[in-house]
Amino acid sequence: MSLPYLTTMKRLSLASFLTLLPVLTALPNTDPVQSFRPHQSPPVSTIPAFPEQSDASGCALDLPKDLFTNVKSACNGKQSLRRSSCCPVLAAWLYSAYSATALGKTIKQPQQTASYYDLPLLPNDSETCIDSLESRLKSNGIELVRANESCDVVYCECGIRLHQLSCTEAFSVNPAGDLIGNQVVRKLEKDCLNGCSKCLKSLRSLNTSKSEERSSKMHKEDCELMSLTWLLAKNRSAYIHTVSGVLRATMMNTQSCTDGMPLAVDSSEINASPPSIHLSLFHYFIFLLSLICIHRLY
Repeated sequence: MSLPYLTTMKRLSLASFLTLLPVLTALPNTDPVQSFRPHQSPPVSTIPAFPEQSDASGCALDLPKDLFTNVKSACNGKQSLRRSSCCPVLAAWLYSAYSATALGKTIKQPQQTASYYDLPLLPNDSETCIDSLESRLKSNGIELVRANESCDVVYCECGIRLHQLSCTEAFSVNPAGDLIGNQVVRKLEKDCLNGCSKCLKSLRSLNTSKSEERSSKMHKEDCELMSLTWLLAKNRSAYIHTVSGVLRATMMNTQSCTDGMPLAVDSSEINASPPSIHLSLFHYFIFLLSLICIHRLY
């Protein structure tokens, strides 16, 4: 083989390496998912009691920056609201923001009986929280477009209610005053790390009642919502995307998830490299090895 050709091949090898180097240094740190362990590291599948806030005014919501980023992407616009894209994302982040309060109320107040669901809906945190949320959204340049002035987006359009949750089949309070999940909940935690479809199937196994009575249907919805809230309180970064997908399926009354559709993401995902980059790196690596082998042969 001619000397000019070998020189060209060496230059190509060097150029490939220099091109590859900055991409390699930009790869994310793929740490394993960590369990939710607040305060003094309680046992797995345990969330400690939330302190009473009798002197707190307004609505107790934890509104991180990621909430505004995702809600703006899914809901902001001058045209009519797209429920299938906005409502699941809005619900997932709002339930996450309200999770500590919701689970804390479950600990502080007795479990609901069947007769509770036969009563008219009692006042809850929704109205106060909606006003608080909309105010914060506007201050961040986000406006939820209403279909009409009498119908707000959160409750009226999307059907998101923030209220006390109860699911005695899956959750209980131990003698130490901590809310704990049973084996079904622990299975749900694992399944919901593996995508929307598996998570939805596991979620529906929490309460297998086929009753069409109003109280039974409301209790089943409470169980599902409490379980999703539990996941978000345990590890929002790990579960936010899957919970959004599950909420889309339940809100749209579909029997399956639309895995792969863009929904809510946590900030840890925004800066992560997409799969296409890893595939490109693989091709670069193979190309570089080929050039090195050719160089050694000649």
